[in-house]
Amino acid sequence: MQRAPTSGAFFHWSAHNLSESSHKETDMTASKLLIRGMGAGLVALSLSALAAAAHAQAEVKFTKPENFSDIGENSRDRDTAMKQLADHIEALAARQLPGKQLKVEFTDVDLAGEIEPRGGNMDRVRVLRSATIPRLEFNYTLSENGKELKSGKAVLRDLNYQMSANRYFDTEPMRYEKKLLDDWVEKDLVGKDRVAAKP
Repeated sequence: MQRAPTSGAFFHWSAHNLSESSHKETDMTASKLLIRGMGAGLVALSLSALAAAAHAQAEVKFTKPENFSDIGENSRDRDTAMKQLADHIEALAARQLPGKQLKVEFTDVDLAGEIEPRGGNMDRVRVLRSATIPRLEFNYTLSENGKELKSGKAVLRDLNYQMSANRYFDTEPMRYEKKLLDDWVEKDLVGKDRVAAKP
């Protein structure tokens, strides 16, 4: 009769210690998983940084865009056009110039076509004519690991832009200006005579 409590007390003590041990093991496991997770995250960030460094870095600026020949009719159009040009150059640099750094400073832009009033409501739309050719002017510097490879001033235009082969569909914004940039990168920076097809 006196042994039962002793046995019960012993069993209760053992269960209590096992519970404490289980909690400690769980805490240790959670800590290990957290540490491993942090380590994996750091590795992923390092790999991302290395991957980013392996691609070209493009820096695009626009000097006094309000004075450009034609980059849109209002500030909203101007901002949209500048973003289109900057995004396209960044994509070109990443695809065509891995490991290099490209800086472009636009000094003038004259988009293809001209804004004219059309229709009964006299809506302002861009009308394309053979005389209203696209033209881009900018200064550029191409470097690699801090060493300048090439620099200069570029003046891009296409006198026959409406008849020239263009890889971009009619629905693509600023398709003529993007083609000018594609051809320039291929010929002057990459050194290819023929423009590769759009991936």
